[in-house]
Amino acid sequence: MSDIKLYADLYDNALTEKLGDCVARPRINGTLYNADIARRIVEKRTGYRAETIENILRMADDEKSLGIASGMSVVDGVGQYLPQIKGVFAKPTDPFDPEKHSLVVAYTTGKILRKRLLETEVVTNGAAIVGPVIGGITDSSTGKDDGTFTPGMPIVVDGSNIKITGANEANGFYFIPAAVGGTPVKVTVIVHNNPSQLTLMVPADLPAGDYYASITTQYGRTANVKDPRTYKYPILLSTAGRGGDDDRPVIE
Repeated sequence: MSDIKLYADLYDNALTEKLGDCVARPRINGTLYNADIARRIVEKRTGYRAETIENILRMADDEKSLGIASGMSVVDGVGQYLPQIKGVFAKPTDPFDPEKHSLVVAYTTGKILRKRLLETEVVTNGAAIVGPVIGGITDSSTGKDDGTFTPGMPIVVDGSNIKITGANEANGFYFIPAAVGGTPVKVTVIVHNNPSQLTLMVPADLPAGDYYASITTQYGRTANVKDPRTYKYPILLSTAGRGGDDDRPVIE
């Protein structure tokens, strides 16, 4: 039996008409930053200072990012990273245009990660309680779905069972600061409120930074459920064009 366990919930497979077949979604139970990785290394191996390890990890991040941005393939134990350019150039003399083209990173799993995945025991927890599930978020002002959004502008949230309804005052859409101890910010303006798509106005005074999004609702397909259900979107989001460090991976 493996010491590495990944827990998954089963959902109805909407892509087929076969009765009873399901797809599995892993339970995302947290986020690891360099500081967390450093702490975990210290807990396993004595003689290293967490601050030193974190500093080395940050320097490694800088060098890897510089290499990728400069057109290099970067290979580590987690994966291989390759820069790619998306978009169509009308003629060979066309320059790169950020309005038409995008620079992204392609990713494939590395040797160490592949080994860990082979060692992982996947534990399915049966049919999931079908509450709200966020599938993706798009910044309407930029058209981007890369995890960036703009304060004061609308975003489109796609998913299932995400209509915000019910009398409980906790119901709503929230931006939760990634920093520990931050106060969640509730969205007050909902333009469209449908089971599979929401259009929301991001608060104009939302401070620049990194956030998680969550939704709480009592929506049910036939009637409102008694207790609110909450879904936290596992992708780290960031205000568009903000300064400072950004630990969000943009991988396609």
